[in-house]
Order: sequence, then C-alpha cells, then structure tokens
Amino acid sequence: MYKGKTVTCVVPARMSSSRFPGKPLAKIHGRELVLRVADIAKEAKYVDSVIVATEDQVIKDLANENGYDSIVTSSHYTCTHRVAEIAGSLLADHVFNLQGDEPLTNPKWIDDMIVYAIDNNIDVLQSSRKLEPDEIDDEDVVKMILNNGVVTHMQRKCDVICDNIVTQLGLYMYKKDVIVDFPNLDMTFVKYWRGLDTIGFCGKYKVIPFDLKCGKVRAVDRPHHIQEIEEELAKK
Repeated sequence: MYKGKTVTCVVPARMSSSRFPGKPLAKIHGRELVLRVADIAKEAKYVDSVIVATEDQVIKDLANENGYDSIVTSSHYTCTHRVAEIAGSLLADHVFNLQGDEPLTNPKWIDDMIVYAIDNNIDVLQSSRKLEPDEIDDEDVVKMILNNGVVTHMQRKCDVICDNIVTQLGLYMYKKDVIVDFPNLDMTFVKYWRGLDTIGFCGKYKVIPFDLKCGKVRAVDRPHHIQEIEEELAKK
C-alpha cells in the first residue's frame, strides 16, 4: 500500500506463446519462469497481493502449490485482456501488470512506478528504457513512439528512426477503472499490430512512459533467451 492506495500485482502467463510454447514452465536455475516473476512481485514493498492470471490449469496448480493465488481466465489474444477480466473483482485501487516473462525485473522498479503513478494521478504508466542501436531491427523488442510526453504508438519494426523511440518493458501500472475499461476500447490497432496491447489505451487515456534507466534488460521471448537470462542472473 502506498498513501492509502492498495495495489494488486497480476502476473499473466499462458502456455501457448507463439514464439516459445510452454514458456511459463521453463526453468531458470531450477525454478519455473512464472514463479520467478511472482517471487519478484512479492518482494515489492508497495504490492499488497500477487495473483497469477492464466488460461491453463497446469499454471494455476503450480502457482497454488507454491503459495500464490491464481485465477483461470477465458482465452484471450492479449495478456492485458486477461488482466482486465479479473481486475473488476479485485479489492484494489490500482492494478500492476508484471508480465510473466520478465525475470530480470528489479522489485524497486515496481515500487518506483507505483509511487510515480499514484503521486501524479496517472491512468496508465508504461515502463520503458533506451532503445539500443542493435535492437532497431529486432522484432522481439517492442518500440514505443513518444510525442509530447505520452505514448502515441507502438511497433516491432521501425518505420521511422528518431529520438522519440524507446524500448517497452513488460511492467504496467493502471488505475483499476482504466484497466477494467480495456475490453471496451478500440482494438483495431492492437489486432493489426501483432497484439501490442498498450495501443488500445492510446487516444482515450494518457499513457505515460516511465524510464527505468536499467540498461539493456530483456524478457524471455524465445527458448535461447533462457540461457541468456541465466547468465545475467549469475553475474548478479
């Protein structure tokens, strides 16, 4: 809780990832990816509760066996829809979405985003970092276009290269009523731009970027990223 506002962190995860089927159960130094991410969320001091949201019973069972609440949702084409489905039933003022494939997240980043979003009354706070030159053509790296201090568009392959492009990370902070409204928004761009969920908010809500200043941190998108993540964790 921060300034009297309660925060539930939802960790969305599913087995049917197109680029890495079964990803949530892939082990990093012996512990399943989805559990590693839930562990990180649990460490954040301003997170009041952690819920794993999934469409797969095997993930729910794993979460429950390891002491985490989990909800089986309907099948959705974006993880944000999965978070939105359960958000309405949560006893929380804000919902934090920590993607289930972000094992290099620092719990302090979560707390920093919570503080910034609540202090500034922000609808949607979207984490970001500097786009590195070797990532411009990497379609596993989502690029956000900023204009006048807000996120206006997202893309995997850059149409234009400029200083207003940053890298998106899978950490999001929402007001509860905003994430609950997500399924009612225009999903045209989300569907045609390969499921880049945050685009759905643009136009109705202000999506504010939050620079984590974290260097080149990446999520687990493909099987070979497991070894890269293990090597990064070993350095720490």
